[in-house]
Amino acid sequence: MKKHLFCVAAVFACVHVLAEPSEIPVTGSDKSKADQSAAELGYKVQAIMHAIDNPKEPDAMHAVTSLGHDQRYYVMVRGWLAYQLQGDMSILEVNKEQTSAPIRARIEFLQKAIRALDLE
Repeated sequence: MKKHLFCVAAVFACVHVLAEPSEIPVTGSDKSKADQSAAELGYKVQAIMHAIDNPKEPDAMHAVTSLGHDQRYYVMVRGWLAYQLQGDMSILEVNKEQTSAPIRARIEFLQKAIRALDLE
């Protein structure tokens, strides 16, 4: 659970940095559009978290690539996947043959997802 909180905090920090600042205060219908955009981004981030935890699901890769192919969020998503992969590879190195199947599946998924983002 702590790793997810860290990932979500890091992702939202990146989103905040990547968001284009507006010099005009957001009011009225603009605020509702901004709220809707933020909610949609949040759902996409949650979909990626779910995909990382459940890499065998049919829409897992699509969840990652749909946000990762958006040039505004590519660096954020790519970095997130790379850090997750680095952590999982560390677990694999320490545990060798005793590494659980879900972690091995996640490593394979993360490698494929990073390639999919880099090749597009």
